[in-house]
Amino acid sequence: MRQHPRLPACLGLLLILLALFSLRSSAAPVGQITVQATAAGLVQNILNEIVFSNIATKIGNEFNPATLSEDIRTLVRTKRFDDVRTSVETAADGKVNVTFIVTPKPIVRAILIQGNQKFKTAKLQKLIQHDVAVPVDETALAADRNAILDKYRNAGHFGTEVTTTQTPVDDGGVNVTFVIQEQPRYKLQKVEFYGNNEFTDDELRAAIVTKREWWRYLFRFGNYFNEQQLVLDRDKLKEIYGTKGHLDFTITDIEKTVDAGQKWMTVTFKMIEGPQYAISGITATGAQHFTPEYLLGKIKSAPGAIYDSSLETLDTNVMKAEYERLGYLDLRLYPVHQKDTANRKVAIEFRIQEGTPSHIRNIEVTGNELTREKVILRELAIHASDLGDAGKIRTSKSRLENLGYFETVDILPVATEVPGLKDLRIDLKEKATGQVSLGAGFSTEDSVIGFVEFTESNFDLSRLFNWPAKGAGQRFRTRVQLGSEVSNITVSHVEPWLFDRRLELATDLFLRNRYEDEYDQRNIGAGMMLSWPIAFQLGDSHVENWRMGVGFRMEQIDISDVDTHSEYDLTDSKDYVQDYILAEEEDDYWAGRLILRLTRDTRDTFRFPSRGSMVSLQTELVTTALGSYESYARFNLSGTKYIPVVRDFILKLGADYSTLSNDDAAIFDRYFGGGIGTVRGFKRRDISPIDRHEDPLGGRSMLTGTMEILKPVKDFMYVSAFVDAGNAWWDTTEFDLGELNVSVGFGVQFKALPISLYYGIPVSTSYDHLDGKSGRFHFNIGYTY
Repeated sequence: MRQHPRLPACLGLLLILLALFSLRSSAAPVGQITVQATAAGLVQNILNEIVFSNIATKIGNEFNPATLSEDIRTLVRTKRFDDVRTSVETAADGKVNVTFIVTPKPIVRAILIQGNQKFKTAKLQKLIQHDVAVPVDETALAADRNAILDKYRNAGHFGTEVTTTQTPVDDGGVNVTFVIQEQPRYKLQKVEFYGNNEFTDDELRAAIVTKREWWRYLFRFGNYFNEQQLVLDRDKLKEIYGTKGHLDFTITDIEKTVDAGQKWMTVTFKMIEGPQYAISGITATGAQHFTPEYLLGKIKSAPGAIYDSSLETLDTNVMKAEYERLGYLDLRLYPVHQKDTANRKVAIEFRIQEGTPSHIRNIEVTGNELTREKVILRELAIHASDLGDAGKIRTSKSRLENLGYFETVDILPVATEVPGLKDLRIDLKEKATGQVSLGAGFSTEDSVIGFVEFTESNFDLSRLFNWPAKGAGQRFRTRVQLGSEVSNITVSHVEPWLFDRRLELATDLFLRNRYEDEYDQRNIGAGMMLSWPIAFQLGDSHVENWRMGVGFRMEQIDISDVDTHSEYDLTDSKDYVQDYILAEEEDDYWAGRLILRLTRDTRDTFRFPSRGSMVSLQTELVTTALGSYESYARFNLSGTKYIPVVRDFILKLGADYSTLSNDDAAIFDRYFGGGIGTVRGFKRRDISPIDRHEDPLGGRSMLTGTMEILKPVKDFMYVSAFVDAGNAWWDTTEFDLGELNVSVGFGVQFKALPISLYYGIPVSTSYDHLDGKSGRFHFNIGYTY
């Protein structure tokens, strides 16, 4: 009779289990605990102290195999041992003797660096966090190795390798040596292409990673050649040619040429484009839940059309989405090509392996050492007991990445012992979320300013006195700004999930000083705003992206140092405000405001959007019930629309209307036009009613509008041409489109740098004091370091 090959192993396991059960059932006490080392490293008394202080198994206690297993795991977690094993024996007196057999990690006696020429040893040693006279920690050594590699990569020495060696010394310890193999660095002079006809050199340069950035032609530092990026470049070029049907595209060589001075490198991609393929047919095989006809009815590719790899990817994702929303986490759906080279045709077969639908059982989060688990779970689009929708998993991953708290986010479905159930494991690696910034800037509106700012995007107010105050997902900011015309101090805090609901509570304290030409203004106060998303059904449409907010602001305003004028110092303008002068505004005011806000934002990006809109409606009620100097209301309605037009041109349309309910508002609550954000080409506060001394008083109603055409240039800036219009009127009910001040001009905005420049020319003015105004530059720059 043939013996089963696994029978001896099964019998052995059974005997062990019976032995453990007999020990457990007899409730034998622990008699002796000894520690045995398999290698030199720690003296015996220190070794005993480490083991005995970490184990739960104690002499005299009842022996428990589960406790012993946990002791092994605990000793491993101390990172003091390479290996931990145990031996259990029953003595003649019936007691259990336990022996811990451990392999201590060697002690680091010295840390050395060799092979470094670019950086001094002392500078590299500052990067090493591993201490001497402690056991070897492989994780810490790996982090130190990466820190040295980053130092070389940041200096342009890509390809440099760093390894570690451990050399035994006489006392059983080791010397750790970081061995560095440096590589030279070259600045990238240019990238060229040979053999391309379908695309221009500029189009190919825009597609690849290896390129000389535009600003490198102005500033000569940096932009070092990185050979590792060439792998990505090959993929990028193959991808862009695939969009035009060149399935046989091949890069034959990447030529790297260094100049005579061994400083600059030119990279040349040599290629064969190959023929352009058309689609001969499209099929889907392996589908069971859906018919092939149903799935193929969802795609855009069609027989007879030129093959397009980007469209094929889109088609693949569209078909996957049909399965993903039903929980098919094990789905495999991919295209296979059958090429007819002679006729330049390609048949596409979408192969489908459906698997079975799954639900989510448990969600496990790892790596969040500071961030609370609820901060992570509340961002998820998928929850326990939901269908395993891969689309929702991707959305969840995107939301966690957008928080800005983590270097890496991985969400992995994990099989369980129960068919149809999967766990989700969220692996995170946290990153620094606090930032201290020093900055300086200049603008035509605020002149020269300097600032210091501290921000924390993952703040925890409850840990304010238990530093670090991190982990609750709150935002904290404090900023001190000083300048010749403006000085501000601001402290703000935002709780985005008040009471663990989508209620955002924003609070701020502020002190603001503004030194106008005609007077000084100081505002000191505090505010609070509670907002939440709203969605509703309008007919057959589901309306979303709206946000409602209610709040209040209490502030004390001081208007002082108002210019005094001679009775004969009068304007020649005929449109000044009768029976009112700026000097009447000098006073201390108290203003308490109730605020109601409704917004809708569908822009595709916050900075430089290309489509979508932003609409805002806000009402402020200043009332004596809150101790205010007067009672009145302020209303504001604004909207901006971004529309893609031909090619990459973007049309921006915007309008803003503000008004007061009556004539009681002081100058700080009235409206002024001119400058960036209102009507470019006019000086800030130029568009305003004036008194008889030509001091601006501000309007009680104001309308501004803009039409602007923007075009991106490469990937670093936008150029634009604009028409701005607007006016501010003294009366609250005054509104005349025939009295708008109009300007035209052009502008430049940089994407990577906080710099914008506009030049506007007034072409129509509605006030006598604005006649004869020439063109005006508006310049704004700020830099954080």
